[in-house]
Amino acid sequence: MTKISQIIDPYHAFWKELQDATGGTYLRRIPNADHVCVGHIISYFLTMRSFYISIYDNQPLPKLQWIKASNNTHGYIRATVDFSIGPKPISAYGYRARTLNDKRRDFRLLIGNPADPKKPMVNPVFWFNTEVVKEIETNTTIIYSLTIENPNDGWEGFFIQINFPGSNGTVLELTTETQIIPDSYPTNDCHDEQCAGSLV
Repeated sequence: MTKISQIIDPYHAFWKELQDATGGTYLRRIPNADHVCVGHIISYFLTMRSFYISIYDNQPLPKLQWIKASNNTHGYIRATVDFSIGPKPISAYGYRARTLNDKRRDFRLLIGNPADPKKPMVNPVFWFNTEVVKEIETNTTIIYSLTIENPNDGWEGFFIQINFPGSNGTVLELTTETQIIPDSYPTNDCHDEQCAGSLV
């Protein structure tokens, strides 16, 4: 599990390979959290509790897969839940957030203060709930999707959260990766010494 406040771009580079190598893993984004999850510890704990109790009780875990896509006008996530063996979802919804400007592709709640990088500074990028579309529901499968238009400036990030019943009345909250649109960066690629700089 990971926090939304951590760097959210690199997952697409290894997620499929991780799934293939492990036979399946699970992801939980926590929106509007800092690096230590202040105010979210109970939520984090309850998800871990549900996961571990389900393992202990030898209950089948959810089967969740997704695809992400984007073009010049919008981005899209399509999440498929196969509950032929595992639990059927209780609910699903999306989260979305927009960067403050077109200078930083940065969705962190706190950043380093440029005047003193050791001190945190609020970066008020907040994640808000948004509805998802239930594209298909059969006796064994539900497909949810979320489509977001490209912003006029800056970047928009979004993901889908799906909640499942766990053992002993618990709820297991899982999410997709985050899709960031447009698929661009505020700077050009750098090489060798050009890359020297500072992070805040």
